[in-house]
Amino acid sequence: MSSSLPSLRRGVTAPLLTVVASGATLVLLAACGGGGGTHDEGVASLATPSVRATTTADPDAGHVRIRLDDSQEDVNRLWDAWTHCLTEHGVPKGRKARVNSPALKACDAKYPLQPVEMDPAKNPRYSDGVRAMVRCMNSHDIKSVVSDGNWAMVSGDSMSLPNYDKYKVQCQVKSFKNGG
Repeated sequence: MSSSLPSLRRGVTAPLLTVVASGATLVLLAACGGGGGTHDEGVASLATPSVRATTTADPDAGHVRIRLDDSQEDVNRLWDAWTHCLTEHGVPKGRKARVNSPALKACDAKYPLQPVEMDPAKNPRYSDGVRAMVRCMNSHDIKSVVSDGNWAMVSGDSMSLPNYDKYKVQCQVKSFKNGG
């Protein structure tokens, strides 16, 4: 009977090892994604940084950025978070922080940056967007002009018009999306 046991072991062990190896391969393929694309299902994973990501430093990285379609309430909320941070770091309410203040450094990432589309340094068609913004605002009876390369209102009184915020957001999106 002992002579049949080794052959039985060999007969069971080889298929068992094949099943275990196949299962391990499937687990590894599933863990790696298998597709080579970027598919995120909320699972943390390690990514190999590209050469570009490691060689270029974006000075705006990590900053809060205002979106082109943000309402004035949204924008105010971002600014309030920044000023609250400054207050928490010792800047008295309603006062400006000194240029080299540790509070400015601590709250730097909370400083809201303008939408990329409205940044002349990042949008090569910014001036086209400015002219389109002025036309759009004027079409809604919010008297606007191009001033020093930017759009400006003729009078601050226009901000009290009933639909000012709505038209401003609509005009920004229409005028600056896709680079102007």
